[in-house]
This record gives sequence, C-alpha cells and structure tokens, in this order.
Amino acid sequence: MKPLGLVFGSFLAISILSGCASAPQQGVMTATDEGERVSKGPNLPNIELTPELLHELFVAEIALQRGQYLTTVKSYNRLAKQTNDSRLVERGTRIAMFAREYQTALELGKQWNELDPGNFDAGQILTALLVKTGDYDAALESLEQVMQHAAADEKSRYMLMIRLFGREQDQDGSLEVVQRYIDRHPDDSAALYAYAQLALRAGKLDEAEQTVDLLLEKKPDWAQAVILRTRVLQADNRETAALEYIGEVVTRNGKDLELRVHYGRMLVDVDRPEEALEQFRKVLKVEPENDDILFVAGLVALRVEQLDEAQDYFLRLNDRAVRVDETGFYLGRIEEIKENYPRAIRWYASVSRGENYLNAQIRSALLYAREGDVVSARAHLHAAQARSPGQKLRLFLAEGEILRDVGHFEEALSVYNHALEEIPGNTELLYARAMVAERLGQVDRLERDLLAILEREPDHVDALNSLGYTLADRTDRFDEAYAYVKRAMELKPDTFYIMDSMGWVLYRQGKLDEALGYLKKAFEMNNDAEIAAHLGEVLWVKGDHEGARDIWQKALEQTPESSAVLNTIKRLEK
Repeated sequence: MKPLGLVFGSFLAISILSGCASAPQQGVMTATDEGERVSKGPNLPNIELTPELLHELFVAEIALQRGQYLTTVKSYNRLAKQTNDSRLVERGTRIAMFAREYQTALELGKQWNELDPGNFDAGQILTALLVKTGDYDAALESLEQVMQHAAADEKSRYMLMIRLFGREQDQDGSLEVVQRYIDRHPDDSAALYAYAQLALRAGKLDEAEQTVDLLLEKKPDWAQAVILRTRVLQADNRETAALEYIGEVVTRNGKDLELRVHYGRMLVDVDRPEEALEQFRKVLKVEPENDDILFVAGLVALRVEQLDEAQDYFLRLNDRAVRVDETGFYLGRIEEIKENYPRAIRWYASVSRGENYLNAQIRSALLYAREGDVVSARAHLHAAQARSPGQKLRLFLAEGEILRDVGHFEEALSVYNHALEEIPGNTELLYARAMVAERLGQVDRLERDLLAILEREPDHVDALNSLGYTLADRTDRFDEAYAYVKRAMELKPDTFYIMDSMGWVLYRQGKLDEALGYLKKAFEMNNDAEIAAHLGEVLWVKGDHEGARDIWQKALEQTPESSAVLNTIKRLEK
C-alpha cells in the first residue's frame, strides 16, 4: 500500500498535468478574450510519475495551501527544469508572479514561451514580466508577438494593451514600451488610444492630451477618442472646455448616439439637467426603446419636475418588466409629488428588493400617517424587513418621526427607548429622544442625552445648539447656554437656526440690541415661523409693537397654524 502522501500527490500530479488544477491568476486576458490561439498547443513530454516527482508536487502544493509561497516557487522551478513540461512551467510562472518572485517568474515565463510559442497567455505574461524587471527592449519584442496574435478590431487591441499595462506599478516603463511600439507603428490607432489612456491614469495629462489630439487628427470623429479627450480635460480641471469641445463634436456629428449620451451625462454632472434632458430626448427619438436612456432620462425629467414625462419613461420600462423595483419606486415618488397618495402607496408596494426597498416602505408609512392613519403607518414599518443594523435604525427613526409629527410624544419616547436598548448609544437616536424630551418638558432627560452625544462628539453642532437653546429657553442657566451656542456658531458661523439660538440666548440675558441683530439676520436668511416669533418678541419688548405685529403677520400668512407665533402673540398681548 502506498503512503497516503504519495497517493494524494498522485492525484495532484494527474490534476495538474491534465490542466485541471487551479493556480493564482494575475489578471491577464485569456486567449478566448482576444481570439483563438494560433498554435495547436505544445508537444508535451511523456512524464513518468515517479515517487520523487510526486513528492515534489506534494510539497509544492501543500506549501501553497499554507501560504508558504517561496517554497512553492522553488519546487515548481525545480520541476520545470526537470520535466520541461509546459503545464508545470505555466503553473510555476503564475504562482511566482502571485508571490511577486518576479525574477523566477521571468525565467519560467521565458521557458513557457519557448515550449509553447503560440500561447496567448504566455506572451502577455512574459511581456508584463519583462516590464516589471526593466527589460524594455525585450518587452517591446514580446509585445510585438502578442499584438500579432490579437484580434483585428481596434477596441480589442487597445483594451488588450490597457489591461496588459494598466496594473503595472512601473507606469513610466509601461508608457516607454507602448511609445516604442507606436514609434514602429505610428498609424496604429489602438496603440495611440492605449498610450493616451495609460498616460491619463498615470497623471501625465500633457502627454495624454498630445497623444489623443494626434489620434483625433487621424480619426476626428472616433467616439472613444472624443470621450477620452473630454476625460483628459476634466482631469485637468477644464470642465468648461471639455463640455464646449464635446458639444461642438455632437453638433457636427449628431448621429453618433454614444457621443450624445456621454454629453448628456456630462451635463448632468455639472448640474445642467435641462440641457441634459434635451440630449436624451434626441437619443430616444432614434432609439425609443433604449432601456438605459429611458431610465436616466426619467431620473433627469423627475429632477427638473417634468413629472408627466418622467412618468412616461418609467412606465414604459415597468410595463416591459425592466428595472421594476427602481421604476416602481420613482413612479411612487411621482404620484406622491402629485399628492395621489393611494397610487403612490401601491407603487411603493411593488418594490420588493434593491436599494430602494426600505425607502419605499418608509415613504408608504409617511403617506399613511399623512392621511391620518397612524396605526397603518406603524404596522407598515413593523412589517418591513430590516436587512442590516443601519436599516433597523432607519425604521426606528421613521416611526419616531411619524409619532412626533402627530404630537404623540409619549409613544415616540417609548419607540426611542426601545431602539436605544437594541442600538445602545446611537447618536441619532439619542438626539431624536432629546428632541421629544424637550416637547414633554423633560429638560433633565434632554440634557443627559445631549451631553452623552457631546462626550463622544464634542463638535456635534446640533447637540451644542439644541442644548444651548433649551437651557436659555427653559432654565436660567444663561451663561452655560451662551457657551454652547457660541461653540456651535464657531463651527457653523452662517447657519440661520444657530443665529436664531444666539439671538434668543442674548435676549434671555437681557442684551436686546445684540439679540435683535442676530435675529434679524437669521430672519433674512430664512423667514421661519419660530424665528419670526423670537424676532417679534424682542421688537415688542423694545417697544416696537407695530414692527412686531408686522413680523408675526407675515409669518402667519405663510404658516397660519404656527403655535410658536400664536402662543407668543397670546402671551404678550394679553
């Protein structure tokens, strides 16, 4: 009976020598990526599976499994020299590359190419190894052989070169080899494109621009080259020039839909959605069933509030069962904006998976609550499937928000208490609970929660502002209040609600003129009803009753049921 190790080694040898064993890959393309191999394969030697060979294989593979790569590389190097079998040489080459033993990998790679000169993978790997080891002359000759066997179309050729050299740490070396290739083949558009792309990746923007301009002299309307030039300009922070350039090309060559789509996406990126939508409309006139363009056009139309147009695009996709979860969500949003809440809820119900699933459930719950059905809203949230702690947090926050909005503060407090048992110390939950505690008059609880936040995040602006405002509004601890709001203002100096807090703190300290300055500035930035209540009160106390009434009246015209304004008027005019 053979020892177990030799039996296992036999299986390894048979697997490897029959081409079945896996080996670490280095990201090069296979022959099937670029065309069939030219040769019929090497003439393989007839290898006897001797105990010594099996033992060497066994040692190599066990070392590989244990991460002892140097041992594996040495074993395969010996096996390659001993057997001259291209399968073992290939495996050794790949493992040596994986282990970054590049000199050994180069020796094995040369041997592999000699044994199997038509092997597409072998040629690519040898080219990469020659670049890694700095032999650019030999790398150029190897690249010549690879390109002779590459597919004829330009895209396959430039993608081959980009994949071959794009991951090399020696970017200068890669560019040097490709440049030498271009010197030999100055009319090879694929090589020029690859060089420009590699130069862009390397941050050599001048070289990239010069090369792509040379390419465009030869092929002025080649879409890929035009797009590459825009990316070079964008990388050089010349966004306007990039847009003007592609806009001119699209005007000249409007039938190229790829360019028009790229132009539209660039317009979206620079926040020019109306112009982008016009480009997508033109594409859809030619390709009315282009799913990708229908979807992006729907998003842009929704963004610019062309609701009927957006709805048409999304419905066309949804009717064909294309991106049903995404389109269902956006169709729900459109109906919600149109205030067709039952229809919106039905569309949201169609979203069963994807990144919009939880958004759809929360939106549905908010709409139930808006319709006055808080029970259904909460039930909907409880039935939603939280697939991560972050999603569970969002459901808790949504339920608490619904209860706060309808004035059910005790129930909201209960929700937050339960949530903090499941997610202890969460900042968002602590802050939400503090805001509910304020509405319930529980200043001690508010202070504890906000201080707990500030202990971990001393620069939490909202906690600083809320604590300072509440202490000024509900206690006589005005100096502490001022310190908190002052720190918040230092962190966000031009924020209207912090200016309002500062004005209120100063008012409570009796500094009416200073308070008035902050409150007027806050009201100019945002004529919020609560700011109007504060500003009006300071004016009233200073004796400007007419000015106060004018401020309050303007606030009530926009927010007729503002309790802040109505309560202030009632308190001061009695």
